[in-house]
Amino acid sequence: MTATVPVQTASASYDVSIGPGLLPNLGDVLKSHAPRAKRVFVVVDSGVPAATAQPACDAIKDLGYSCEALTITPTEQAKSAESWYLILRAAAEALLDRGDLFVAIGGGIVGDLTGFAAAVYRRGVGIIQCPTTLLSMVDASVGGKTGINLGSSAGLLKNAVGAFHQPLAVVADTASLASLSPRDYRSGLAECVKHAMLSADFGDSELHTWMTHHEDQILAQDASTLTELVRRNVAVKAQVVADDERETAAGDMGRALLNLGHTFAHAIETLEGVSVEGATESCPITHGEAVALGLVCASALGEELGHVADLTDRVREQLTNLGLPTVAQGLPDSDEILARMAHDKKAEAGQIRFIVPIAEGRCRVVKDVPEDAIRAALNTIKPD
Repeated sequence: MTATVPVQTASASYDVSIGPGLLPNLGDVLKSHAPRAKRVFVVVDSGVPAATAQPACDAIKDLGYSCEALTITPTEQAKSAESWYLILRAAAEALLDRGDLFVAIGGGIVGDLTGFAAAVYRRGVGIIQCPTTLLSMVDASVGGKTGINLGSSAGLLKNAVGAFHQPLAVVADTASLASLSPRDYRSGLAECVKHAMLSADFGDSELHTWMTHHEDQILAQDASTLTELVRRNVAVKAQVVADDERETAAGDMGRALLNLGHTFAHAIETLEGVSVEGATESCPITHGEAVALGLVCASALGEELGHVADLTDRVREQLTNLGLPTVAQGLPDSDEILARMAHDKKAEAGQIRFIVPIAEGRCRVVKDVPEDAIRAALNTIKPD
């Protein structure tokens, strides 16, 4: 019930191991990838239960490594220069040197923070990513993007500072998903829907169909289905980053396609008072919920621009079936959202780039998008 997906980029090659019960064997992974290391610095997501994290740390110690751990509470505000420096300072106090390594156990925020620390500590040391959320398994832990948010007068700028730093290995223990709240688990499914919307150009034209046929098993977290879900999503992302590791491909293809829905999502999730159920308990919305809303907007924008017809309703249906939102309460005037989108780090010369569907399973990057079309797309996630 385990699977391995190889990732091959211009700068590194590594494996993503997927399946239940992998973390208690983490020491063996370290031995094979960093045989000369003596010290390991582990950064643990505070949301990871001790029953998940402790066996991994014990496995490291059992093989003779010196192991120090630091716990980080993962919030977008905590994904900051202060938290990043805290990790660097703690690693220095643990006497990590160039031959030692970091391990990140948790969701995407902890993975990004720790990865960025590893990228710059002593000018770069190894890291093993151990994602414990669905979102981080299928997306954040693979591909080498690391970084932190940056506060500014325009609001919180998502992932504005960072580096590309590929891991030595990724260990995705699917058993850890059982500790997630239903809301956090469903949030990760938004990235799976995103991959299905672009996967036809990257080796898996049937991902959308497979997910549709397995919705019940996915929601029930059936063990074999989870392994296959993560495997297929990681394989799509691996193909994307293999072709365009640093998002430098010219034209309308390449790694930028992985930002489908995210230009909208990054603006929406930084807004105060936005909820997905009209209740304060849902504030702030999660990254995955924002991505789901962004996918609706991106589909609608594709229709507005004449690239695809009748896709938005199908996207809404799949998101709804997976328990994800398609409408948000408390959105401000579209001008404020547009202003935040203009600060997206992927804007070029102040021009917002969008990824839009052009057919089922295929997307492209578009520029010079009329504001009226963007406003119309945003209106599709507002209550009637």
